[in-house]
Amino acid sequence: MIAGAPWPIPPHAQLRDFLPREQLEALLDWTLSSRSRFRDATVKPHGGAGNRVDPSLRVALTLSDLGSLRPALERRMLEVLPDLMRACGSHGPEPRSLELELAAHGDGAHFARHTDIPIGEGREPLGAGPGEDRVLSGVFYFYREPKAFSGGCLRLFPFPGQQNESPSDRDYVDIEPVQNSLVVFPSWVAHEVRPVTCNSKQFADYRFALNCWFCRKL
Repeated sequence: MIAGAPWPIPPHAQLRDFLPREQLEALLDWTLSSRSRFRDATVKPHGGAGNRVDPSLRVALTLSDLGSLRPALERRMLEVLPDLMRACGSHGPEPRSLELELAAHGDGAHFARHTDIPIGEGREPLGAGPGEDRVLSGVFYFYREPKAFSGGCLRLFPFPGQQNESPSDRDYVDIEPVQNSLVVFPSWVAHEVRPVTCNSKQFADYRFALNCWFCRKL
């Protein structure tokens, strides 16, 4: 079932029970067995070149290699894409390219407010291939049960100019990292990952996510 957000703050869609149990378990097994290949997550400085590790902005581990699991995961993502686009209010041709990245969030992990594509005059496109741009961003949540972490919700902010008039109103929505759920939103929506608490500090107990970006030609 896909649940869409009320407009205008902020558009997103959530699909629960996204993967069949066998595929979900295979993804978790792959992630746990690949611990040694994860690296510190990087960020790109605003207006700067290259990527760098900056714990003040982002703390996480990432891995782009999904091995033999990738084709089936891509098929599943593209299968639900039309419904996701409608729920997010996205128009135009359907994206056909995907970027995928595993992210592991342990104790103290977080990601400060940001957008997944550059915004503003003179921006450069950012996508899976040359001439492509990210259209929708997705986060698929999974973890070992019983759940051994807390926090780590996804916070989505409204588009500029769509803040609530009353200062007492909350101008964001927090989405909990529910097991086997996919959350999708426009790539230009500002968002952040709230701090994670994982008392065991063991990799197997981390909050895991499969980050995905749906891309198309400009």
